[in-house]
Amino acid sequence: MVIMTEEARRHATTIELSEPLPPQVPVGREVVVKVKVSCSECCDLRGLPVKITAPDGSVVMGALLTCDAGANESGAIALKAPLQVGEHVWRIVFAPPATAGVVHDDAALSVPIKTRPQETSLAVWDIPSPVVTGERFEIKIGAKSAAACVLGGKPIEVCDQTGAVVARGSLGETPWPGTGALYWTAVELLAPAESGLRTWTVQFAAAELDIPHAGSSSSFSTAIVRSPEHRLTVKVIDKDTAAPIPDVQIRLGAYRAATNEVGLAEVRMPKGVYDLNIWKVGYEAPARTMEVNEDVTVEVEALCLPEEDPDTLWRM
Repeated sequence: MVIMTEEARRHATTIELSEPLPPQVPVGREVVVKVKVSCSECCDLRGLPVKITAPDGSVVMGALLTCDAGANESGAIALKAPLQVGEHVWRIVFAPPATAGVVHDDAALSVPIKTRPQETSLAVWDIPSPVVTGERFEIKIGAKSAAACVLGGKPIEVCDQTGAVVARGSLGETPWPGTGALYWTAVELLAPAESGLRTWTVQFAAAELDIPHAGSSSSFSTAIVRSPEHRLTVKVIDKDTAAPIPDVQIRLGAYRAATNEVGLAEVRMPKGVYDLNIWKVGYEAPARTMEVNEDVTVEVEALCLPEEDPDTLWRM
């Protein structure tokens, strides 16, 4: 208790955050605040403490470090958002001891905070395309926590276009190489009996984690095709030199391939009419329509494009 003397003067104080908090933060996320205390008589309050009580009763102490015309500001104070989803309150108190001849009023501030679950994300890769009707194929699925939490052993589901679960798996205990927290698994699926473009949805419920997380989903598609009947061989050569061109991308509808070091690419496919397109940086060739009724070899002449001169605009 402070005993007031005739000489002692009482100064009013106010307290606020230097910057407002975001309306929502993920559970467990670090939140950095600065506290501003102002004196009615513009006193320098540097060095005096501020006390922050968290929703769970734990206490974090800070101190006022700067003063500008009576506005005293603390350094950065790191707080941790509660691990429970919902609305919470931090209580900030400035209760300085009396100094010679001056008593500063206590000041308090209640800071509400709303927490939400941590986010999760999904990745799907190594998706074959096309896939033959009725055949089994494998994909890889990875899940990651925004808080880098361990997700090993957690379940993954794959649903078809009707929403029915067609495959289940569990994330492995070791993250994908080169990542810190992308936990993954391989899942086998059965291609439908009808051809066409098909879409599946991967779902991760993110249940039973130590920190609440929101679930996530991701969709992927692949072309389902009839069983191959014939082999199409595509040879790509330079139109001017007749030299074979490697690493050319070949596409016939859902069917894709790339030429090897001698300019050849092979595609197994059912009979039908297809548009043949090729692509490689620095080359061009017109698309052609072709009918495949038997094993066939086709040669494509690609024109080598001249390199653009970067100084052309300066000479115009």
